Amino acid sequence: MRLSRKYLCNPLVSGTIILTAAGFATKIIGFFYRIFLSRIFPEESLGIIGLITPVSMLVHATCAAGIQNAITKYVAASKTQKIQAFSYLFCGILLSLALSIITAICIFQYAPWIADCLIHEPRTTSLLKILALSFPMASLHACINGYFYGYQKTGIPSWSILFEQFFRVFIVYILYRFFLNNNQPFPLTIAIIGLFAGECASAVFSSFMLYLHSLHSCDISDVSLLSLSKCRELLQMACPLSLNRICLSLFATIEAIQLPVRLVESGLSSAQALSLYGVFSGMAFPTVMFPCAITGSAATLLLPSIAEAQSQGNKKRIRLATILTIVLCLLMGFGCMCFFLLFAEHLGFLLFQSVEAASQLRSLSFVCPFLYLSGMLSSILHGLGKTGITFACSIVSLAIRLFCVLYLIPMIGFRGYFYGILCSQICLDFLLILALHHNIIYN
Repeated sequence: MRLSRKYLCNPLVSGTIILTAAGFATKIIGFFYRIFLSRIFPEESLGIIGLITPVSMLVHATCAAGIQNAITKYVAASKTQKIQAFSYLFCGILLSLALSIITAICIFQYAPWIADCLIHEPRTTSLLKILALSFPMASLHACINGYFYGYQKTGIPSWSILFEQFFRVFIVYILYRFFLNNNQPFPLTIAIIGLFAGECASAVFSSFMLYLHSLHSCDISDVSLLSLSKCRELLQMACPLSLNRICLSLFATIEAIQLPVRLVESGLSSAQALSLYGVFSGMAFPTVMFPCAITGSAATLLLPSIAEAQSQGNKKRIRLATILTIVLCLLMGFGCMCFFLLFAEHLGFLLFQSVEAASQLRSLSFVCPFLYLSGMLSSILHGLGKTGITFACSIVSLAIRLFCVLYLIPMIGFRGYFYGILCSQICLDFLLILALHHNIIYN
């Protein structure tokens, strides 16, 4: 009992449990939401929605992701200095909001050109305009979450995630009932309006909780929080992280655009290609990513924990966390692989009533052990400040995937994409483990 209490009191363990619970709740809500979307929209429409998802990822990577991680690291390193922690948050919010507002204006203004010339799907124009409105809210939300992650207080980010998901589903359902009662077709824009509503709700909730936290922690009313030196520190860490995320997101954007094009070259019609991509992006891949509620939560908490251990010179703590991470991720990954292999047909039929979804689930199952491990290994390296190493490893992995998308898919169809995902993930994990061996001395 004493051992259990000791581990439950550990911020990493308790924080991971809280984030995992919120992650599972969010994933469950998201599953029902995707099933709901698959009932009201055809597979081709899901493919169109999937085309703009990488755009959102790219903007988040550019405006918020790197800054959020930098805020987490510097807040964790200055826990005892409350004013310093608030100063890092304030500077991070200014940087992130400035980037997101500029990006939102550009995408809103040039949405028709982006839809026609870059995405090659004019039906995404209205979706892009609505999506652009959510960027500042998403950036604010991400920065505040990064602040609380630095303190290893995961309750507030967890609730904000649930608020976001709940309001998204709620607004989409209300709009669905409105169009249904008026016997009108359901426009694709209702899905993006729901996303915008969710981002607004989470940003308002996070800001309110930050205000309450500031009242109880310290008085910042007479203190200047803007610091050019802190902005410089944040950018020095955020830029390599952002470059890494931007490359990942840029590839995902190219991938989303090129997949239907390359599938058409393999012999499918445009509608069939979009439908196939819609099944992948809206059904099969989110199902395989469901266990990432565990690994993603642990990875988020690992970064400040590793950063704190490094500042204390505690190499043993870093070493044990790394070994335990690899073992547990591989065990969970192989377990999920066996589960998806055995029950792919049942899951595809029960969840989505789709034979194609079952086939894709079976193919993606082999990626599970490597997919779940890479995020954890990257988080450890980020905590050690080795952002350049993760960037280089990701570049190699992306090159493999891009090659398979461009050349294998026209030759052997959609199977070429699965081969690319598997090979790139194996290569990425191998390179990350090699990097950890060079930076950590194992017993």
